[in-house]
Amino acid sequence: MHKGMTIAGSVILGLSLLFMIGGGVLTGSAGEDLENIDDNPSPYYTLSENGSATLTYYDEDGQGSTAFEVLLTLDYVDSDEDGFVDNCRNYTISVTDEDGVDVTENVTEIAFSKQCRYDEWYAEDQMHEGLTVAAFVCETYDKSVSNDCTLYSNYTISVLDENNASVEFTLFDNDAYLIMLIEEGVVAGGTLVGGLGIISVGCCGIFIGLIILIIGLAMSGPQSHPQMMGGQMPMVGAMPANQGTVLTQTPVQSIQPPLSSGATDSSVPDMAAAYAEQFSQPPTE
Repeated sequence: MHKGMTIAGSVILGLSLLFMIGGGVLTGSAGEDLENIDDNPSPYYTLSENGSATLTYYDEDGQGSTAFEVLLTLDYVDSDEDGFVDNCRNYTISVTDEDGVDVTENVTEIAFSKQCRYDEWYAEDQMHEGLTVAAFVCETYDKSVSNDCTLYSNYTISVLDENNASVEFTLFDNDAYLIMLIEEGVVAGGTLVGGLGIISVGCCGIFIGLIILIIGLAMSGPQSHPQMMGGQMPMVGAMPANQGTVLTQTPVQSIQPPLSSGATDSSVPDMAAAYAEQFSQPPTE
C-alpha cells in the first residue's frame, strides 16, 4: 500500500462528498424558490375610478414595453362560439393624452385584433380570474404593433358601455409583472445551475478519488535503505576481536612465578626477555 496516494485519494473522496452535499442543498433550495415564485398579478392591478384610470408609459431599457391590459369583469366564455368572449365587444374603450386629445388609434392595437379573443387553452388556466382582456395599450415591445407612446407621458383610459355609461375596469401593468418574474426566475435559476455544477464537480471528484485510492492500495510503499543495516555489521564483529586480545594476554600474566621473600630487584628474572626467547626458538621434534 502506498500511504501517500491512499491519503490523497481519501481526501479527494471526502471533499467530493462535501461538494455533492452542498450542491444538493443549493439545488433543492433553488427548486423550492422556483416553485414559490409569487406569480399573483394582483399587485400590478390599478382599479379605475368613475370609469377611468391613468397610466404612465416608461421604457427604461429602451427595448420596448409590453402593453398595459384593460381588464373587464366578464366571465371568460364563448357560448355562441364566434371566437370572442361573450359581451366583450359591447364596450367602447378610449385613450386620451395629457392634453385631452384622443389618441386611441395611435396607442392601441387594431380593434378586436387580440382583445376579447377567446382561447381554449387560456380558459383552462386563466391568469386573471373573472377578468377578460378587452384592450392593449402602449405595446412597443412587439415590433409588429405600431403604437406611438411617448416616454414618461400619461395616458387616461375610459370605458363606456352600450348606453354610454362609465364602466369600472382594472388596468394591469403587464411589463412590470414580467420583469418581476424574470428577475425572480434568474436568481433561482442561477442558484439551480450553480448547485448542479457543484454536484457535477463532486461526481468527477469521487471518480478521480476512487481511482487514486485503488492505485494507492495496489502499489507497494517505499522500501527501507539497505545501507543502514550494512553500516552496523563491522561494529558488531569488532567486539569479539578486542575481547580475544584480552583473553590471550591473561595466560602470559598467570605463568609468572611467585617472588621469594628474599629476592631483590636485581635478582628478578627478565620475564619479557625469557618469553621472547621461548617463542623465538624452533619447536623440538
